[in-house]
Amino acid sequence: MTHRKRLTPALATLLFLLVAVACQVVVIKIFPSVVGQPLVEDNAYILTRIMEGYLIVLSLIFAFFTRFKIHFECLTPKKEMLKKDLIAAGIISVSLIVILVIIRFVQNFFFPEIAERPWFGLYLTTYMRWFYPISAVLQELFVKGIVEDNISASCKKYNMHFSVWMTGLFFFVLHMGYELPMMFGAAVLCIATGYLYEKTKSVWGSILIHFVIGFVPKIIGVTR
Repeated sequence: MTHRKRLTPALATLLFLLVAVACQVVVIKIFPSVVGQPLVEDNAYILTRIMEGYLIVLSLIFAFFTRFKIHFECLTPKKEMLKKDLIAAGIISVSLIVILVIIRFVQNFFFPEIAERPWFGLYLTTYMRWFYPISAVLQELFVKGIVEDNISASCKKYNMHFSVWMTGLFFFVLHMGYELPMMFGAAVLCIATGYLYEKTKSVWGSILIHFVIGFVPKIIGVTR
């Protein structure tokens, strides 16, 4: 009886990343035909929802057939780590909100059309914003508990910087359907929260920061 060799964690992780990027390329190519309009900023949220869907399915398939793992432990960290994570994320989030408010004041001074915008508005029906809290959880669980943890596990010797930056690069490529500023912004967010995650192994701080950056700017009128 012969024993077939199984994929190592490193090969399983590499294969997963390649398949995920390939799926994104296919989705971007067929997007105009499926949606009936070209991919632009105003409908890019549809691409994001599609991406979240196929990444969940892909993760489950790889977790079932390979040594690729979904680390749900990031949702239930130790109490002291969760506290450390949320304190750091809270400070960062409050700082970001203060910066956004300052930006809005500056915009009001130079751009009359922005000054006419309300200072507070949820806009829940715009771009499916009502789904954003769930989206932030799904994306951070995927990026941290799946991609980053599997990259770390695939290394011969644990290297925090390698895991964080490779995850950031992957997240950058995964946003190829967006403009370059959005791609770089996604990578920077991923790297910054990646270091926080490596220190605490709690995903909740990353979720909070992700939510603030993605949801709050429109609330106070910084973005349209």
